[in-house]
Amino acid sequence: MCATTNSTVTTAGTASGDLNSNHECVTFVWLDLRRETTGTFIGALRSINDCVQTYTDMSTCLDSIRSSNEIIFFISSTSNAEFLAELHDCVNIEAIFILDPDMNTIRGELPKITGIFNQQEELLRVLRVTLDTFEQLQLEKFTFETDKMFLWWQLWKESITVKNSASNCKNDLVEKARDYYRTNPKRLKIIEEFDKGYRSNDAIRWCFRSIFPSRPLRYALYSRIGELLSSYQFLTTNVSRSIQQQSKQPNHGQLFRGMKLPAELIDMFETHTGQLVCANGFFMCSKMRNVELQSAASPGYRTDLTSVLFKIDFDASAHFAEVLLENNSTIIVFDVATSFRVICVNRGAMSIIKLKTAVEDGKKVASQYKENNKGKTLQVLLDELSAPPKPPTPPKIEVRKEPDPVSNSQISEEELQAKAYLERGDIDRAIMAYRRIRPLTVRILKIIGQLSAEEKHDYDTAIECYGLALKMQDETDENLPDTLLRLGICYYRCGKFDLAINCHTRALSLYESARRRDTASMIACLTTISCSHRARKELNQALDYAQRAWTLCESNESKNDIIVATSLASLASIHHDLTDDAQALKLGTRALGIFERTRSSNPFHIAELLNTLGMIKMNLGDLPESRHYFERALKIYSNKAPLGQSEKVQVEKNLECVLEMQQNTDKLQHYS
Repeated sequence: MCATTNSTVTTAGTASGDLNSNHECVTFVWLDLRRETTGTFIGALRSINDCVQTYTDMSTCLDSIRSSNEIIFFISSTSNAEFLAELHDCVNIEAIFILDPDMNTIRGELPKITGIFNQQEELLRVLRVTLDTFEQLQLEKFTFETDKMFLWWQLWKESITVKNSASNCKNDLVEKARDYYRTNPKRLKIIEEFDKGYRSNDAIRWCFRSIFPSRPLRYALYSRIGELLSSYQFLTTNVSRSIQQQSKQPNHGQLFRGMKLPAELIDMFETHTGQLVCANGFFMCSKMRNVELQSAASPGYRTDLTSVLFKIDFDASAHFAEVLLENNSTIIVFDVATSFRVICVNRGAMSIIKLKTAVEDGKKVASQYKENNKGKTLQVLLDELSAPPKPPTPPKIEVRKEPDPVSNSQISEEELQAKAYLERGDIDRAIMAYRRIRPLTVRILKIIGQLSAEEKHDYDTAIECYGLALKMQDETDENLPDTLLRLGICYYRCGKFDLAINCHTRALSLYESARRRDTASMIACLTTISCSHRARKELNQALDYAQRAWTLCESNESKNDIIVATSLASLASIHHDLTDDAQALKLGTRALGIFERTRSSNPFHIAELLNTLGMIKMNLGDLPESRHYFERALKIYSNKAPLGQSEKVQVEKNLECVLEMQQNTDKLQHYS
C-alpha cells in the first residue's frame, strides 16, 4: 500500500507513514530530491529490507528521522555537505549511502557514510552486504542489572514458560503477517510456506534460518512493543522449550561471539564488571574461536566501531542449542534472556569481553523482586516495569513577566494595543498585535514566544520565535542564556530531549562564566537536563545532574523554597527509578514538607511527588501509607489540576492495585 503526501511517499507493509511503524529491525529511508524514483528501484530496496520510507524534502525527512526510534539505513540522492553532517549526528542513523553521479568525495570525518555510488546496481549490492554484516556483527541489544528492564526480561521469561502455544496463535500471526506484507510477494510466499510447514518442535529452524519469522520476531523482542510481543510470543515459547529439551552440553566449556561495537557500549560493559547482563532476546555465538575472531576483525563499513570478541564460559545451568544454517555453518543459540556475569573487559585493537553464564543469579534477582512486591501478579509487575516513564514535570522557571523590559517612552502604539488586549485576557489578539510590530525585535519575539508557550501551550510557535531571537542574539551575545533557557523548556515539552539538553548545556555554560551568578537559572538548567536524561531512561546521567542541582541548593545560594523542593523531588524520583527506595523515601518526604508549607507550590508538582511516594511505599510493603498518598494525589488531579487527565488515570490504576493488594493480604490473614 502506498500513502502519499506532498513530500513523503511511504512504501512498506503498513499504511502508516510513521517511521516508528516498522515491524523489522531496520528501516531504509530514501531521500529522492530529484523525484526520479521508479517502482523497480523501490522494489529492489524492498527485496533487501521490507520497510522503505521515501521522502522528497530534506527538512521533512530530517524531522522524521529525529523523531524516530528505528535503526535507519539512509540512502540519499544529495551530497549536500551541511545536510549530511546534520544527518550523521542522528544517533539512530546506522549507515549512509549516497547515489549521486556528480559527487566523488565527501569532506570531513563522517564514518557513517558507506559509499558514493554512480549506479543503482552497485548501491543495491553494497546495501545488501552491509545489512547482512550489520545483522551478524551489530544487531544485538543488552540490558544490564542496574536497569529495571533486566528485571522485566527475567520475569517475562518466567511468564512465557507457563503459557500454552495454541494453534490459533499461529493462525492469528499468519493473518497479521499477510496483511502487513500484502504488497511484498516474496515475503508472502515465505509466509505461505510457514503456514503450511510450521510445527512447534521445528521452531528453532524457522526462527533462525528463515527470513520470516526470524526478522519480525527479533524486532518484537528488541522493541518489546506489546502487540508484537503478543503475536510472536508462542514462537518464543516454542523456541525456548526446544532449546531446553535439546540442551545436552557438557558441564562447562567456552563459546565465542565476534562483534563490532561502539565505544560507549564497551564502556557500559566495563562499568558493569562483576554485574549481570542479558541479551534482549536470544543470544547467538559459536564454538569456533577463529571464525568469530575473523568476523570481529573483518573490515567494517564504520571506522568508528571497535572489534570485540566475547568469550563466554558456560556451566551446566545454561541452556543452548546448535542450529545448522543454510550454508552448513553452525551457530549456538542461548535461551531467551539468559543471564551472564561480566567477568572482565580488556580493551585493545581487538577488545575482549569475558562473560560467564549466571542463570541462577538472574532468577534470584527476579525472585527477590517478586518477594518485595507480594500480592502483585506477574503481569502487573511486567506492566509496571515496561510502562514508559512520563517525562517528569520540569521546574517552573522564574522569569520576568516581560522579557527585557523597556521604558514606556520606548513602547509603540501597536505594543500599547497588544498590552491592552493582554489586560482583557484576549491572548490571541495580543499575539496578533505583537506580530504586527515592526521591526520585530528580540524582545518582541520573546514576548510572543512566552505567551505562546505559557498561555497557549503552542510550543511550535514558541520554538520558532525563540529560535529567531537566538539568531539575532548570536551576533550580540546579549542576554543569550535567558533565550536558551526558554527554548530548552519548549523543546522538553515537545519531547525533543536531545535539543533540550543542548540548549540548557549551552545556557549553563554561559551562566557559569557570567560575572554575576544567576543560581536559580543554573539550577533550572541542571534540573531540566536531568529530567531529559530521565525521560530517555539514562538514569545515571539524570542522577549526576540532579545531584549537581542539589549541591547548588545546599550551598545556600538559593533561598527559593520551590526550587529546593523541586530539586529534592527530582532526586527522589530518580532514586526510585534506580530501585533505591529507602533514599527516595527520605528525599521525597523532605520535599513534600517544603511544598506543603509553600503557598505558591505548583499542584502538579505536589501530585506527581505524592504518586511517587505512593509507589515507594507500595514497593516497601506499607500499603496503608501507599493508599493514603495515592488518594491525596487523586484529589489534586480531580480538583486543583483538572487538566492532568492522563496522570489522574495512572494514579487511579495505582490506587486500584493497592486496594487489590490489601484485599489479597486480608484474605491470606483470614485463611491463616
